[in-house]
Amino acid sequence: MGCLSFYLGDNFSRHRNVYGGFSSGQQPYDVPLIATSALSSSLSSSEDSIPEVDSKLQTSTSSTRSYTTKADEYFSKHNNNIPLPTIIHDNLQRLIPKEKQTVNNKFLIIGDVHGCLEELKLLVEKATKEHNQGEQFTAVILLGDLCNKGPHSASTIQYVRQQPNWYSIRGNHDDRSLLAALGDEKQMNKPRYEWVKGLSDIDIKWMSNLPYTIRIPKTMFNNNNIKQDILLVHAALDPTIELEKQDIDTMVTIRELIVEGKSQPWAKVWEGPEFVVFGHDAKRGRQNEHFAIGLDTGCVYGGQLTGIILPEMRVVSVDALKEHQPVKRKKI
Repeated sequence: MGCLSFYLGDNFSRHRNVYGGFSSGQQPYDVPLIATSALSSSLSSSEDSIPEVDSKLQTSTSSTRSYTTKADEYFSKHNNNIPLPTIIHDNLQRLIPKEKQTVNNKFLIIGDVHGCLEELKLLVEKATKEHNQGEQFTAVILLGDLCNKGPHSASTIQYVRQQPNWYSIRGNHDDRSLLAALGDEKQMNKPRYEWVKGLSDIDIKWMSNLPYTIRIPKTMFNNNNIKQDILLVHAALDPTIELEKQDIDTMVTIRELIVEGKSQPWAKVWEGPEFVVFGHDAKRGRQNEHFAIGLDTGCVYGGQLTGIILPEMRVVSVDALKEHQPVKRKKI
């Protein structure tokens, strides 16, 4: 950052209390990720609002929870905390089977879904028909926050998990929901987490192993316009810290940084070397910076669900079918 006086702002300090400030350099299952007491105290009153009932929720799925997964075992042995995923920073070249990769790879990256399953299906259908000649994408990757606030949280997790060559990273709402699903009483007693009773052991295993970032190497593109790796993260990255040492809370909660005493969107000061695609910031909507693009356009609040097609860097959106949750506005 040159001679800039650079440090993380008040928003970062507040969220460090939620996630404990753990570095992604720690080994999975070695240390707790979220302290439940700090997490519970950090949630605003809006977190208790009741989302729409998931009409797609299969009541029979609640009986498929044995509470014996590795995540459950870790939760019970480590003071009701959730574990880190097996691979914190993954690579799309590793995830996609070699036989599925081509010289003309095309990827669809999608912003925060928040349980808006119907809009997710519409967006993928639109992108496929209008921008990929009706062919399936090499991979569809979601930027986290699959759940909470919207009408079909459990069904969205199950749908995404079951799609071939679909992947996701973890967001703050995925982590909080996982905490509730593992049995944290304070979280389970909140009406907004009633839907987690519809998750199965398979869902829990899948959620607990979602990485916090996915790298798409530039070598996966047969396109001269892609001159740097693409890095996917839910919320933000600290430009002063290498990827392997990024704090979990930075990657899932931060929106702003303090640079020389002034608060700025973190993406404005990100200078690479990777080009970052992120979500999490519905208030600002789509953000277009030199080395980053933000895709959270507030579908759950009645806005749009937005994706970007690579390597063309073509943005595609669908309107929300309705306002699933009102925007929380500050009282004047």
